[in-house]
Amino acid sequence: MRLLDTDRSSKVAAVLPGNMGRVLLMRAVLILCQLLLVLLSLLYDGITLSLAPIMAVITIYITVNVVSLLTLLGNRRPSERVYFFQLLLDVLFLTLLLYYSGGYTNPFVSLYLLPLIVVSTTMERRYAWTMSGVVMFCYTLMVFEYHPLFVMGGEHGSQFAGFHLHLLGMWFSFALSVSLIVFFIMRMTQSIRERDTRLAKMRETAERDSHILALGAMAAGAAHELGTPLATMAVVSHELACDFADNKEVAEQAAILKNELARCKQVLSQLSASAGQLRAEDGQGIAFDRFIRDAITHWQVMRPQAELRLNPQTEGSAPELVADFTLTQALYNLLNNAADAEARGILVSFGWDAQQLWLEVRDQGEGFPQYVLEQVGQPEISSKSTGHGLGLFLSRAVVERLGGRLQLFNPDGGGACARIVLPRG
Repeated sequence: MRLLDTDRSSKVAAVLPGNMGRVLLMRAVLILCQLLLVLLSLLYDGITLSLAPIMAVITIYITVNVVSLLTLLGNRRPSERVYFFQLLLDVLFLTLLLYYSGGYTNPFVSLYLLPLIVVSTTMERRYAWTMSGVVMFCYTLMVFEYHPLFVMGGEHGSQFAGFHLHLLGMWFSFALSVSLIVFFIMRMTQSIRERDTRLAKMRETAERDSHILALGAMAAGAAHELGTPLATMAVVSHELACDFADNKEVAEQAAILKNELARCKQVLSQLSASAGQLRAEDGQGIAFDRFIRDAITHWQVMRPQAELRLNPQTEGSAPELVADFTLTQALYNLLNNAADAEARGILVSFGWDAQQLWLEVRDQGEGFPQYVLEQVGQPEISSKSTGHGLGLFLSRAVVERLGGRLQLFNPDGGGACARIVLPRG
């Protein structure tokens, strides 16, 4: 239970600055309305006010609001108690103003509900119950102690005029309350929804990172376990080549075996690098166009049957990109998906501008299914019957780790297109 309370408190604190700003704005509107009512009382003979104490309270109210605004603008994040104390000040000043202007007979007594609604919407239950008790106490106090607002003479006309003003004030108070509730409370609720959306995205990122960590651990374990048998196979292939040096056919097969074993060792080395054991040369700056050309050259060695065409979209000197093997592997994943969809007609376009670098891998296959476009990056999503979506999942994770984004779409001309956008360093 304590953990849940702490989590809720942290969530409330995340939106307190925005809610505090709205409370101060709401207070400014209320102060303006109070000044207008004071002006109205001077123009109408049926209303009597104690102007000196009321103006003193309004002056202090304005001062408190200005100081609170300056404190908020000074990048001081308010605590939950300070936020609640500010709303208690609103109740206090409203009580003082009502005391000198008719108490519970003042039609604006319903403004007591505004701080209560704000607290109930944005704070914990204990604060809401405390505010409700304070509001009920102040309202009850105004029933017994107040300065009369309307002049009720003996004539029937004067009494009717005073009652008419009271009804008119009730309408204005209701309209003001509705406007403030719709504008401010809905904005506060929206900020809470935005906070929940950010928290959901953070939880999604944390879950994705846990998947990546698990895959990294599996990759490191596989690299470690496969290292010994590959070394044994390399020794045996070398001995076969030496023992049957006079046999041309066996020597050729042993040479092929040695080359494939060397390639397996290279893949394991890259697997270890992607699992976190990065090599010393990784993470170095390289020209963006050279990075793409080198990666594609190595990929075509692994997929010689694929037909690929480069299409540079920007001329001039390419900016440098700080890339490690994980980004290369992300590009390999996209190229492999394109080759699996349609090995012929793969088009790789790339370019840059003042803010970003971009790269597109387009194939001539059937395109991405709709469910893949809607759930891109999920580890269990794949457009291939034998796949599990790990390629797109890891590619997206790598690109987002570098501050970029991965976009999937089906072009109008057919096929599928994967677009990587990276910030220009």
